[in-house]
Amino acid sequence: MPLYEFRCKQCDTVFEQLCRMGENGKGVKCPKCGARGARRLMSVFSARAAGGSAGKALSGASCSTCAGGDCSTCH
Repeated sequence: MPLYEFRCKQCDTVFEQLCRMGENGKGVKCPKCGARGARRLMSVFSARAAGGSAGKALSGASCSTCAGGDCSTCH
């Protein structure tokens, strides 16, 4: 089951929940106020360049001190 991010229509709380594929949030219950009918959000995800390693950023910069390639010494 994928992990989706939702925003409660009642109290505006953002939360994550495991759901079946294609579930739109109608039956999802807000953990804060208990309201049903949250809206599913678009989530940001991390990607790796093809053939790259975890220490290489998508821009091609590499860094041996951080795993994400996104620290002050990378650039």
